[in-house]
Amino acid sequence: MQVRPETSALVAQLRSLSGSKLTRESDLGLLLDLAAQHRQEGLLGDLSFSAKFISRTYGIMRRIGPQGEGYDRLLTEFNEHVAKASDLARVLVSNGPLEVQQRFASTYFAVTPDALDNLLALFYDLSWYKNWLLDTHR
Repeated sequence: MQVRPETSALVAQLRSLSGSKLTRESDLGLLLDLAAQHRQEGLLGDLSFSAKFISRTYGIMRRIGPQGEGYDRLLTEFNEHVAKASDLARVLVSNGPLEVQQRFASTYFAVTPDALDNLLALFYDLSWYKNWLLDTHR
């Protein structure tokens, strides 16, 4: 699926904002484009909010480790947000072509360690979209 030129330009802005740290640019572009095409910007906003929370929480959890104070509470919140964000991403992807749905299902939504790593990477990229929203809507 080709994304619109406006979406490609936004992904370029996000790449710049992140200092070229995006790892899932094409799939990020697909989500942004699907949200715009189907007027689901609110859903995308909710997804990016959860994605930013997940990325930050994951970083804290890695830093403090399982024995760290508050780790169990963070893990519970982390898991809740991952489930919620996954559901939101599934809704966005459900509007895409079948091949996109299938690729996202195997790459991001499968119950495997690799899929979870991929999903966390996509959420990291989505967190930059949330940062962009915060910066441009002040």
